[in-house]
Amino acid sequence: MSNNLIKSRIAERRIANFIRRIEEHLEALQRDSHSPEFKPWKNEVDAIWKQIFEEISLMSEASQIKILESIREPWTNYISHYNIPEDES
Repeated sequence: MSNNLIKSRIAERRIANFIRRIEEHLEALQRDSHSPEFKPWKNEVDAIWKQIFEEISLMSEASQIKILESIREPWTNYISHYNIPEDES
């Protein structure tokens, strides 16, 4: 197995773990969107997404296409529901 393939698989697993963390946060956000914890939760989820996209940027093009397709649904759900400009939150 090539070194790049190993790195891609490790990155894919790390991203899958990030997505699971995001899903846990989003469940909490949906349960209590008026909580004083909303902003810290959202900030943490934003930071996780940033980590995900930084990780993806280091992958090969083929791996990027695969992983971007796999995160399409959680990303579009997040953006459509929680992409609130900072001055409104």
